[in-house]
Amino acid sequence: MKKIVFTAALLGTTAMMAPSAMAYGFGNGNGHGNGYNNLCTTDRCSPDMADLLQNLSGLQKAINMIVDVNDATDIVQEAVNAGNLVNVEDIDVELANVEQNADLWQFAMNVVDGDSFWTTDLTNISQSATNVANSISSEGLVTAAKQSAEGSQFATNSALGTASSALYGLEQAATNVVNTVTAATSKTVKQASYTDQVAVNVMYGGWGGYDADAVDWDAEDAIDTQVAVNAANLVDLDALTGAIKQESYGSQDALNKAIFTGYHGGNVYDLGQSATNVANSVTVGSITPAVFDCLCYDGWEVNQSAYADQVASNLVVTMGSVTNTVQSATNIANSISVKLPE
Repeated sequence: MKKIVFTAALLGTTAMMAPSAMAYGFGNGNGHGNGYNNLCTTDRCSPDMADLLQNLSGLQKAINMIVDVNDATDIVQEAVNAGNLVNVEDIDVELANVEQNADLWQFAMNVVDGDSFWTTDLTNISQSATNVANSISSEGLVTAAKQSAEGSQFATNSALGTASSALYGLEQAATNVVNTVTAATSKTVKQASYTDQVAVNVMYGGWGGYDADAVDWDAEDAIDTQVAVNAANLVDLDALTGAIKQESYGSQDALNKAIFTGYHGGNVYDLGQSATNVANSVTVGSITPAVFDCLCYDGWEVNQSAYADQVASNLVVTMGSVTNTVQSATNIANSISVKLPE
């Protein structure tokens, strides 16, 4: 599992039932985040450009479980939910209007659970739980993009031993992403998220503690043991020729827990924890002032509003010693970054 790096568009780069789509509808201006009739857009039905609309309402569950095991070795679990995806790799395919609306509850879970009556050792366990809603990716032009999301995303990984367990070489990644736009050029982007996001990684061991191959945390290829990430409203463009508006109202909780029990606890070596929340992030290569669209998004080239509660937390509990262990907890709300020219 590669280490997740969120720069600029993503780091300077429990769950609740989703409200009914019947209550709010899509694009009708009623309810949370759906009043998009005033979007600064472009003409539809252009003979040379494509217009895309995606509406999604419902529930997605992806669950992997291995339970009541004696020992677990070389285990890989991947749970993925994804809704409303647009991916255009041909630079000659130009998109005029792309609209995505999601009223969605996503639940991704991985569990490895040992037998409580025996000593359960967990070795080389890889767990990845991912939820994605509303994603636009294009190698070329996306003239006008708008994304609306509400509901909940819950991603969790659990590796559970016993009071006498030894844990070795674990990797856990819990990721929630809602509303992303990546393109070469765009005129206008409007994003609104009312999605609550929870990303949790838990490992439980005993007096055998935790260890991994010796880790140099300064190395570029270093892999954190536990990574929890929530991201809402991300835009990454080579060129912005109009304006961007982002609104985030959901809560974000990124939590990592490593707990070791037993009479003397367990010694912990080479464990890394990273918890990150990002709400409203814009990365652009260049900005052309919207001189002829001054009324678009109140005249701001980038307009960001965040009303989110963000909690990033890392926890290690043991009565033993802790060595070569790193923790990083980061919350980011409203970030604008202009890339250096290549």
